[in-house]
Amino acid sequence: MRTTVTVAALAAAAAQAQDLNQTIVGCVEVECPAAADNVNDNCAIADTGSFPSIGLTRVPTGNSALSGLSWVKGFNITDSSSGRAFHSSFYLGTPPDLNLTNSTGACAVFLHGASGSLSFGQNETSATAQGTCADAMGSSCVDALVSRARTLVEGYAGEDDRPSISDACARLQKDLEDGRDDACASISGGDWNNFVGVDLTGEGAPQPLSQQQNASSTCWPVIPKQDELTLISEYQTPGSDLIEDAERAQWAVTPVLTVFYSAGDGSLVTDVDASLSCIKTMGPARASLDTINDGSADPDSGATALLPSGSWIPIAFAATLATIIVSYVS
Repeated sequence: MRTTVTVAALAAAAAQAQDLNQTIVGCVEVECPAAADNVNDNCAIADTGSFPSIGLTRVPTGNSALSGLSWVKGFNITDSSSGRAFHSSFYLGTPPDLNLTNSTGACAVFLHGASGSLSFGQNETSATAQGTCADAMGSSCVDALVSRARTLVEGYAGEDDRPSISDACARLQKDLEDGRDDACASISGGDWNNFVGVDLTGEGAPQPLSQQQNASSTCWPVIPKQDELTLISEYQTPGSDLIEDAERAQWAVTPVLTVFYSAGDGSLVTDVDASLSCIKTMGPARASLDTINDGSADPDSGATALLPSGSWIPIAFAATLATIIVSYVS
């Protein structure tokens, strides 16, 4: 009995140690490596993007089977023949022991249209501003959106001809975008559109980054490092040369509605689990800190990634920089 208690206590302590030290964390906490200028960060996530800033937050849930899920946002500014663009990428972080099979329906809806009206009660261009969706949107708006999403998904699941997970997620995105809750009037700003729905499970759902893709990562922006990352969605808008426009885009708050429901036998949930996460990238740059180290001597560094199998991945920093061009506003 004493041995059992000791093991349980150690496991609980380890889990607590991996918890985030604030609601949203950035490159300082996940240990992004420095860019070539040693002033900015450069977090290259496999072949999916190279980012000077990232943000990581947990997905709120009351279901212990879903605990440990995270949303990660990466932002960069790219130049191409078609012009400058502000680009955001969104990744789902999943614990290696979380088995999200097709029996558990899962959707994410990104409320991009509402993003322009949101801030955490501080300067909207602030690198360090952070909070929850209740802070950015108001608790009544959050409650209304979560409640309506739950009711909508329950309705889909109760239909005689139950829609596929993909169809259910597409309907959820459209129904949320078409119906504006009065509780959210103050943040809709007349731009309650540009919602993007993605199915997280099902036949066509995005898959976690593979070991082969992972080999080109310079950092793995999730805590703990054993968690998998899946590129779920990308969002791009035309960019300008104005510094204030770049800052506004870089530190923008994106609300993400995450929904899980039973889609068959063996589901991780019985009742619909719905929540809102408000994610933004965070500053300051880790490279700008006087205490920065390159992390090469730290086995838990963000500069290396631990695969679910437990094997360490080599870094291919130079190769990644050669294939991904990121332009910063000067």
